[in-house]
Amino acid sequence: MKESEIRPKELLKTYLDLVAKDAKKLDKNKFERIPCPGCGSNVTNLHLTKAEYQYDKCKTCGTVFCNPRPTNGMLDEFYSIGESSKYWSESFFPAVAEKRREVLFRPKAKKISDFLSNKGFSPNLICDVGSGYGIFLEELKQFYPNASLFGIEPSESMARISEERGITTLVAMAEHSNEWSGKFDLVISSEVIEHVYSPMDFLSSVRNLAKPGGYVLLTGLGYEGFDILTLQEKSNSIFPPHHINFMSVKGFEELFGRLGFSDIEVITPGELDVDIVISNEPNFEFTNVLKMRGESAIKEFQEFLKKYKLSSHVWVFARV
Repeated sequence: MKESEIRPKELLKTYLDLVAKDAKKLDKNKFERIPCPGCGSNVTNLHLTKAEYQYDKCKTCGTVFCNPRPTNGMLDEFYSIGESSKYWSESFFPAVAEKRREVLFRPKAKKISDFLSNKGFSPNLICDVGSGYGIFLEELKQFYPNASLFGIEPSESMARISEERGITTLVAMAEHSNEWSGKFDLVISSEVIEHVYSPMDFLSSVRNLAKPGGYVLLTGLGYEGFDILTLQEKSNSIFPPHHINFMSVKGFEELFGRLGFSDIEVITPGELDVDIVISNEPNFEFTNVLKMRGESAIKEFQEFLKKYKLSSHVWVFARV
């Protein structure tokens, strides 16, 4: 898989230009400082600046996070009326939805099925938090044909399409979904954690949806991936005010531990780290040498990154 398959360059450029415009509209005088969203430590130092937003690094767990950051209310309004959010939901995502089904959602559904099968666990009630159009749940249904599927999606237009696909969908944020408390065997949240004001409040809400003994799977961006470690502020993954949390592996473990999860397992099954660095930093000597070694060297290096938790695409399985 190549980054251009799921993020075509022209669409990505338009989206990032809109993000840059949106980022300037928020009043930084109203921003708030927070402790590390992973381990809760207040011992941090300034790590990088992007679009005049500061990102601190936690000296305890290595998590990198926007600090100070927009308030919860500012982010809610931003996601409701921001031009970049509208472009993502109405133009960018629909253009790549079926390609993402093929190269992202279908393999992801199989990996989840394989992981849970190895645990001897088969869910009957499954909820996807931030379910969008319901495409991922459709793919998961292939592996759990007798399961009942539910989605939680704050966008009314996306939720309507999800319902049309036969998925019971609650129009709400995870933090406002108490009516489904303790209902599900498996709760999944994909690529939301890097957006939220308080990862602890968000993950607590996700946990609240699962039954005792049920599983939660959270996927998102982590700081300790090869592409982000290499590109730092040049990384297109770091774009405020959308992406404001980049937890380390230890940060994810600390966050889940503080909320009382058990059987916490962090993996990084990403496929794109090397391709992203090659595409975005043509003068980086290491990847230039790697390219000279051929496609098999690139593929095996990406496998090395996955094996040693050095990809920026992070999955966390944990039990309630």
